[in-house]
Amino acid sequence: TEIWKTYQAAVESFYDMLKLNKELRDYDFKKNLEQKEQLCEEAEKLSEEENVLEAFRSLQALHDKWREIGPVAKEMRETLWARFKEASAAVNKRHQAFFEQRKKREKENEDAKTSLCEKLEAIIAEDHATYAAWDEATKQIIALQEDWKKLGFAARKVNAALFTRFRAKCDEFFSEKA
Repeated sequence: TEIWKTYQAAVESFYDMLKLNKELRDYDFKKNLEQKEQLCEEAEKLSEEENVLEAFRSLQALHDKWREIGPVAKEMRETLWARFKEASAAVNKRHQAFFEQRKKREKENEDAKTSLCEKLEAIIAEDHATYAAWDEATKQIIALQEDWKKLGFAARKVNAALFTRFRAKCDEFFSEKA
């Protein structure tokens, strides 16, 4: 009888703990679900953010938070992840498009700067026998310098080389003129 009572108390204690464990797990799932839904809402708002780079950085932070938050109920996992993934994809597409557009603009600037260098070299190659010819060439070169200033940056690897080329030719011309 005593053993039976001890056994019943242990079984009752076990089921109480099991029930408590299930309640705590359900509470955890509910709390995690709320947090992950909030992250989904924040990620969806990022697609409307004007600053693409800031939106991308914020998305990376949201992904880190997502990993830190615990699991949700099995039936909610896939739909919740799909929602978050879809919002992430929208931000990532904007980020990628931004850099593709920037690359295109840098290529256009590189072509324009190369063209200016070639025009400058052509002006320098001309024969400047008279004061009027030197004066005209000076005006053309100053106009080219103004055009250069209006252009944006080219790709990093060629921008410095193009500027060095342009500056050297300008210095060469003005040294000859002096």
